[in-house]
Amino acid sequence: MEAVKVREELSEYLDGLQEQMPLAFWKLAEIFKYQVFELCEEPEEKEEESGKSYLIPYMMNDAIEDYLVLENCRMVGEVAAEEQAGGLELSARISGKEGAYVLVVRQKSLLHGEETVFTLHFEKIRESRTCYQYHEIGHFWMEGQEQWRRLVYMAGTIYDKFAYVGEEVCTEGELELLRLVEFAPFRNWSPVRESLEEKYPATYEGIACMEQFAVMAQDRGYLALLRLYRRFPSRSLERWLTRALTDPSREQLYETILQAVEAESGTYEKRDYGTAFHQKIAEKRKQAEQKLIRAGFTGTYPEYHRGEFEVIILEEHPFTVMEWDHFQFRIYYMVSQVKRQTTIGRNCHRQARNRGFFRGRGRNSWIFTEDGKNVADRIRKKM
Repeated sequence: MEAVKVREELSEYLDGLQEQMPLAFWKLAEIFKYQVFELCEEPEEKEEESGKSYLIPYMMNDAIEDYLVLENCRMVGEVAAEEQAGGLELSARISGKEGAYVLVVRQKSLLHGEETVFTLHFEKIRESRTCYQYHEIGHFWMEGQEQWRRLVYMAGTIYDKFAYVGEEVCTEGELELLRLVEFAPFRNWSPVRESLEEKYPATYEGIACMEQFAVMAQDRGYLALLRLYRRFPSRSLERWLTRALTDPSREQLYETILQAVEAESGTYEKRDYGTAFHQKIAEKRKQAEQKLIRAGFTGTYPEYHRGEFEVIILEEHPFTVMEWDHFQFRIYYMVSQVKRQTTIGRNCHRQARNRGFFRGRGRNSWIFTEDGKNVADRIRKKM
């Protein structure tokens, strides 16, 4: 019954939608429902002999690229420039059958009120879906506790691909990990300025997930707080548990979660941008390593050490499609300093990474971006 209601609702957003049409058309209707329609020509080197293809993104994040492909497609008219239109209100109609589909898209300018139309004639629609590794990627939009914010981002990325695409694109481990963002004190370390409270509602499954990791990390102190929070959930306890994650005693809990994320991410393939782009990436990685070696660091990409300092290199990757013409690859240096007299967190039975990002005397941390400046000099200035 619920599925019937969903289909009835979606049919309102793509006029002409028929029950027997492939699932990809229902996803297209969902795209128009949320007003997130984008259109991109497939790169020439990927075009098939049968004709040009157009791509429509459905779910694109660091863990998955899921998009619809209109095969042997011909466009009549033009896609309006959203910037010039001050935003667009879109509506669409589909007609025809396999071999001869017609998609008519109406674009209404929110600034001028003008309406334009473009039409896509295509033979077939299909869904393309590939899952990728995401544990070596870093995005840094908020300062402070970047180590936790990055973990929240990765857990949220897993959650989003599950929510939009389904459990078939998740490993068993990921289905457990995604519950972390349902644990409010964890997702309070949002990687963006906006709160994640509405996007990821708090659940008891989220508490249970963090309890499992606390047991694995032998973090008895945090486990006791979790059990208290389970019995008496409140804002004050939530804030307490959020702050407690910044304490050095949480180092092993952090490392345990990070290792779990890396293990699940590692089961997927890396993004393939082609030989020429990979050569550029390899050169940038080599340059980053040489900077650190000249500064006296030892290690292998992406982790390096020198005395009190640890540097972990993370990367910002573009999608393999949609951003093909504007390929960007950026390197970030996650620098952590823990002075020698500083003690390791009480429960740490294995030294965690990014220890300097936890709050405490003798601990410092910085994020350096790839900007052409000498990394060694920047580190020395912080000493």
